Amino acid sequence: MPIGELLSLGSAIIWGFSVSLFKIIGNTISPYILNPLKNTIGTILFIITCIAIGNNPLVYELNTNEYILVIISGIIGITIADVLFLLSLNILGTSRSSIINTIYSPMVILLAYFILGEQLQFIHIVGGGLIIGSIIFLSMDTNQQTVENVTFGLVLGIIAYTLMALGIVIIKPILDKFSNSIDAQLWIILYRLIPGTILSYVTMSIMLSRTEIKKQLSSKKIWPIILLGSFLGTYVGFAMWIIGMAKTTASIASILNQTSTIFIAFFGWLILKEKFSKKMMICFLVALVGAFIIIINP
Repeated sequence: MPIGELLSLGSAIIWGFSVSLFKIIGNTISPYILNPLKNTIGTILFIITCIAIGNNPLVYELNTNEYILVIISGIIGITIADVLFLLSLNILGTSRSSIINTIYSPMVILLAYFILGEQLQFIHIVGGGLIIGSIIFLSMDTNQQTVENVTFGLVLGIIAYTLMALGIVIIKPILDKFSNSIDAQLWIILYRLIPGTILSYVTMSIMLSRTEIKKQLSSKKIWPIILLGSFLGTYVGFAMWIIGMAKTTASIASILNQTSTIFIAFFGWLILKEKFSKKMMICFLVALVGAFIIIINP
């Protein structure tokens, strides 16, 4: 059974559901507050999990350079990339940002090719092409309001997703090293989350005043959704993402992760009652076909 491919696709489904939950409170809480909160909840859950496991293979088998690499991965892949993405989002709006989102998989594939020397079979390229093509088609919105500094926003978005891709590619050899140890993979997630979470609080303190932060956190209605979304997205989804990455190639995992855009649209229709047009349905089915092609050809 291609467990890595299934976990990668599963993480995309869970993340799509979590994003839909966060959309419910999107007008109530700033993403600059939401990011450190969900990262904190995820970090606490992984600390509890890792303590319960007890065994930490990384202590004995990771060298200093590998520790540094994992920390750098968390900083560039969680903190810096998120900040640049939010800035890009503010400039471009959601539709154009969704198009930029499709650069993630190609960047992982490109970086994995140059850094890791990974190769793809032609059938994987076909499956990936179906997924990426369907996402681009879904993301196109001719009614999107034109904004200023579009070029600057595009550059920020491209850099953000490139950093996300780089953050996971540079630790792929470490994940491979512990591909048969779920314990180690969970510890790696924790090592990435801690520095990323700390710096996300620094970002929040820079972007928002204490008064604004306290005001937004005073709403009791946001907490059940934050807790559930963080548990699923930052804990369960994150674990599936990293373990899935360890069990297959970075290229294939990234392509399957990319289907999260389609699942966001699907759960937006299912949970938020947003319009699910024929166009969305076609994209959804085509992306699933692409994912199926990859899964049955590991």
